Amino acid sequence: MKILFVANEVPFPPDNGVRIPIFHAMRLMSQAGHEIALAVLTAETCEVIDRFSRITAKFCSGGSLLERIPWRHPLAVQLAAILGQRLLFVEKYRSAVFREKLVELISKFQPDVIHFDLIPMVQYLSAAPAGVGTVASINDSYALTLENALHAGYFKGLEYIYKKWQYYGTLNYEASAYQQFDQIQVMSETDKNYLLKLNPHLRVSVIPNGAEDTLFHLTASTSSNSDIIFVATLTGTHLKGLQRFLSQSWPIVKKHYPSVRLNVVGKIGPDAGKLMEEYSGFPEVKFTGYIPDLADVYRMGGIAIAPIDQNCGIVNKVIEAMAAGLAVVGFKNTFSGIPQGKPGVHFLQVVNYDSMGHEIVQLLGNEKRCNEIKVAAQGLARSYYSWSSRGDLYNQMYTNAMKSAGRS
Repeated sequence: MKILFVANEVPFPPDNGVRIPIFHAMRLMSQAGHEIALAVLTAETCEVIDRFSRITAKFCSGGSLLERIPWRHPLAVQLAAILGQRLLFVEKYRSAVFREKLVELISKFQPDVIHFDLIPMVQYLSAAPAGVGTVASINDSYALTLENALHAGYFKGLEYIYKKWQYYGTLNYEASAYQQFDQIQVMSETDKNYLLKLNPHLRVSVIPNGAEDTLFHLTASTSSNSDIIFVATLTGTHLKGLQRFLSQSWPIVKKHYPSVRLNVVGKIGPDAGKLMEEYSGFPEVKFTGYIPDLADVYRMGGIAIAPIDQNCGIVNKVIEAMAAGLAVVGFKNTFSGIPQGKPGVHFLQVVNYDSMGHEIVQLLGNEKRCNEIKVAAQGLARSYYSWSSRGDLYNQMYTNAMKSAGRS
């Protein structure tokens, strides 16, 4: 099988929710003997060419394409989207030059299947010739993501109005655009059911993310560790969740355990930098910045917090932390993508930020219970969420897309 992957980020290194699934899909399909090609249209600026060269050297024998998006002021992009009656993520990644080059690559590579990664790249479906299987690998429903964020109260004033407008536009977009694909890939049954309510004719496959095999060997470091860790891309709703944890949950923890440390791991942009400066006088709160090796990340803690109140997709850092043998504390929605998990057995589920603080205090005071949760969490991750178990699922999805398009 010849598979072309079309992405809006260079999928290397696999260190965030955008890159992780496509990297492993490429890796698993390459290891299975399929021929791989990659086309990327990106707004990234950090080591783009080097990272692109490294991943294409690893997996791509069928050609490659890298195109950079010219910089535009965010307000200019928003205005163009409104005037053109296009959604923001469509406008941001709209490129006639990339479309033309993509058509050329498709003509040369002659793929059996094209994997369009995430919702911004869905607009390039028209570049796919008739008879070629098409997959929209969207991770989770963007409409559901916005619905969660609106419900959580993350937006105020004009931003709320704009996000509400974007939400209704995304509902219509997902209901209509996805129907043209042979397969839609999401991370959880919650997202699948949400999309099928929008359009019952969609062909949706659920393939959750997995955990790196190396994480399962960290228990010597994590089993006796009582420090707390938060791992995420420090922007958007993740950063807002961290802010609420620090202001509402952390004082409760510190009152009972003043020596416990919180390690915040993730790239520090301007907004995260402001929060780091705000807590610069608190030596027990450490912003580490980006750490490339996941094993080094999770060795730093014994308890992982996931203050992400959303029921879409699957929170990658939850699966990773469980695999590494950490006890994870989050909201009900945080664990909705892990149907095999049981609250109080595999993780701790709380109702708000105050109760998150109190639950962590109880964990720190009950080493036996904390270790029981760590062991159960890792067992669940090993049974259901190792990347090595995902190859057959991806292969079946791409095969189904080929059949739907009329190829055998």
